[in-house]
Parts: sequence; structure tokens; C-alpha cells
Amino acid sequence: MTNAGPRILGYRRVGGSSPFASLPGELIDHQAGGLYRFLGGHRLWRAPEDPSITYEPDDGDVDVDETADGFEIVGQPDREGVAKHLTVTIRGEYTIVDHSLENRGKKTRLSSPWAITQLVPGGTAYLPTGAEAVDRDGLLPNRSLVLWPYTDLTAPEITFDREWLTVHASDRDQKLKLGIANRRGWLAYHFDNSVFIKWAHAHRDEAYYVDMGASAQCYRDPRFLELETLGSRASLAKRERVTHREVWTIIDLGERHIHEVIRSLPIEPDGLVV
Repeated sequence: MTNAGPRILGYRRVGGSSPFASLPGELIDHQAGGLYRFLGGHRLWRAPEDPSITYEPDDGDVDVDETADGFEIVGQPDREGVAKHLTVTIRGEYTIVDHSLENRGKKTRLSSPWAITQLVPGGTAYLPTGAEAVDRDGLLPNRSLVLWPYTDLTAPEITFDREWLTVHASDRDQKLKLGIANRRGWLAYHFDNSVFIKWAHAHRDEAYYVDMGASAQCYRDPRFLELETLGSRASLAKRERVTHREVWTIIDLGERHIHEVIRSLPIEPDGLVV
């Protein structure tokens, strides 16, 4: 769309259905930010969450430029002078989405690109936890779980497994959110007989992720489920830019089980995540 965002409102295989939620009437009316319309689909935010910035309305026109193998969408600068860019490039079965924050203001800003995909209810999200040891003897902890204040770990939507945790996108009223240090790179959403996959760079221990180290996050409420990835925090002087990449695809499961497919996922598909 060209009158809000930057946003990507749909994503599908030819002849298939889109897993992206459509939310034209959903909004947040926050006194610190304003009247923010979700609209649905995929968006770029700045982390950490700050209502005065996060919920600042982005209903203004965006610039769209076509490229040889995709397009770029650029939004208007926010009240701190930071402009958001989404650059989409097609590479065979994969879609590369680069999320950039550009400081057009005079002051240096600390920001992290925050890539958020809103998905239709009814499916199940998979977040890889991994069981690989991080030391020779397997004595050190190898994973963490970050929780938000409204999250109840006894919620029926959450299940834990040795290889991943899942969140079912039910229509139950109670919301929840959790995050992980994503060392496998991918997040998955199983819907119909397909799975939407998005990769970001695997978690870097030397990087600083603003939400207690959660480089990947999942939020759900009755309206939608969100799969989110974050870049590390960057200090942006005037005209400086930081970019966070996701790579997307949709896989038709056919006769295969979802577990068979996600167990075979690489950390980086064809070297496209940089």
C-alpha cells in the first residue's frame, strides 16, 4: 500500500492463500502516541517499545520505487527524525525483505530494527529452542525464555518440546508474549497445509538485543499472532542507517508432516541471510 506504512499486506504462493492477517479496523489509541492503525500484514517498528514512538500514526503517504527484481518502500520520518525503509527482492522461491532505519534528524539515536508479521488465527507458530550444547561437556545453559508481564505459562496455547516451543493462534481472550535467543535463525507458522517460514540472522552472543536478549518473539491475542525478529541495537548518527534482513518462503507440505519439514530447515537458506 502507498498511503501508510511502510507495510506489506499480503504474501502468498501462486494460487495459494496468504497467512497474513488483515486488520483494517484494529487500532491503538494511546495518549503518548496517537491513533495507530494496525492494518495487518508485515511492518517495521523500532525497538524498544516506547508508546510515544511506537504508536505514532504512520498513515502518511510512502514512496515506492521499483527495482530490477523487487521494490523499495520508504515511510515519512517519525517525530525523532528516523525514517523506515522496506526493500523487497525476489530470489527464486525466496523473498528477501531488508528493514532499514535511517536517521534523518540531527541527534544520534539508539534503535533496533523490529520486523513484525501479523498472521491469521487458527495456525500454530514454531520457535526453535535447540538442544545443542554450547560447551564441550554440556554443562553450561544453552537457551533462555523471555516473558512479558501478561504471559501465563500455563496457557493452553503454549507447548514445550526438546526442539522447539509452539504457540497456537487461538481465539481465547487472554494475550501472551514470549521471546527466545534464536540460534537456528528461522521462525515458522503452520496454517492450512502450508508453512510460512521467515529467517533472520542467527542470534549473536556479542550483540545487544533490547528485550533481555530475545532476538525472536511471538505475541498472540484473539485477533492475530505475531512472529517478530529483532536486529541488534545500533547508534545512528545523522544520515546513518542500520539494516536487518529477513528471508521468507511458503512451503506446501503435501503429504509431509510439519515436523519433518521444520527439522530439515537450514540456519540460513542458500546464504541469503547476511
